[in-house]
Amino acid sequence: MKKVLLLLALAIFGQFAIAQDMKRQDANNYQRQAQQLIDAADNYKAVNKPEKAAKQMANAKILMGKAKASIDAASENESTMNQAKTWHYYAVIYYKLGWYPEFNDLDPEAFDKALLAVEKIKQLDEAYFRQMGQELSQYVRGIDNVYYQLGVDSFNNGNYEDAMNDFQKANDAAEKIGSVDDAALINLATCAAKLGKYDVAASTYEMLIAKGYEDASNYSGLINAYRELGEGDKSVETIEIARAKYPDDPQLVNDMINTYLTIHREAEIVDQIEAMAQKYTEQPVYYFILGTIYGNRESSIYDLEKALDYYGKAIAEDAAYADAYYNAGALLIDKASEIYEEANKKDPSEYANFKAYLAATDAMSAEAKSYDERALPYVEKTYELLPEDLAVKQALRGIYTRLKMMDKAKALE
Repeated sequence: MKKVLLLLALAIFGQFAIAQDMKRQDANNYQRQAQQLIDAADNYKAVNKPEKAAKQMANAKILMGKAKASIDAASENESTMNQAKTWHYYAVIYYKLGWYPEFNDLDPEAFDKALLAVEKIKQLDEAYFRQMGQELSQYVRGIDNVYYQLGVDSFNNGNYEDAMNDFQKANDAAEKIGSVDDAALINLATCAAKLGKYDVAASTYEMLIAKGYEDASNYSGLINAYRELGEGDKSVETIEIARAKYPDDPQLVNDMINTYLTIHREAEIVDQIEAMAQKYTEQPVYYFILGTIYGNRESSIYDLEKALDYYGKAIAEDAAYADAYYNAGALLIDKASEIYEEANKKDPSEYANFKAYLAATDAMSAEAKSYDERALPYVEKTYELLPEDLAVKQALRGIYTRLKMMDKAKALE
């Protein structure tokens, strides 16, 4: 009697397993039938029959709903849940649910579930995964492209958080088939930097470079991320590696300059910048940068006359270099203001008599005036080049006033 019961139990179990296998096959049949209707809808769209196309897609949606229900059941049943074929059909069905907008509401997470199915196939049966690799790769690349485009759209709309997430999903998809979406990762790092998430930007650029994506722009992104994180030593180390590979890349030169300025080590690079200035005589920006370095009062190598000399060299190469004229004039105006302020702070009691006090302050005023007089041609030229710039106009009016050129000052009111 026990033997009979055992045979009966085996028979029932076998029938149950067959039933679950039939559910899996039903799921595949439903999605195949749905695909025929989708193809018919595409044909109607091609001949401009949108109503008929919509009807075909509506019928296809009904079939895809049945396919989803059947494959969900098969994926949850012990007799079929550990079979690669189940997850293969699951991946196909959920890919189509995500790919066609008409089906999206059947499961908003369809693409994520399709990718999980691909991962499941790989875990359950490597041989099956390799056998079906071409078909599975087609689905994965399609999902990758969709997420990538969503990221681009969000980026263009200034929504960097969503864009970063979409680019991450694009690369996650590529990783399912052992690939890397380097374009998605580069864009992800760009979004992270825009959001101030420099740790994410740095780790992403590090990964790209480690995987062999070693172009100058990736090194540039990594250098800037390190600098923003306050990791000056790492930034300098990366600059040395990058410039050895790309010695003439202008962006890397700029990164080097910005980094050394940030960490107050500008004295170490002035010779390199001078060499660049002499090599690229059509690019006066390098002389301009040297002028800015020597004109920085907080720098250990501050030197007003050297700064003016370099601004002069930049102007010699580009007679319309407004920023060079402006900076040179501003340095001289600041120097004049500094001397005037010192003169105003003088205490008459420090001098033998009031006459001596007047003599000292008059001498300082004369010195300050000399700097204003030197500044005047620079500021006038800046105003000539930038007549609509209110800051420049204000600076010029101020210098006219101090030099008692009242007619010219009034003309600017």
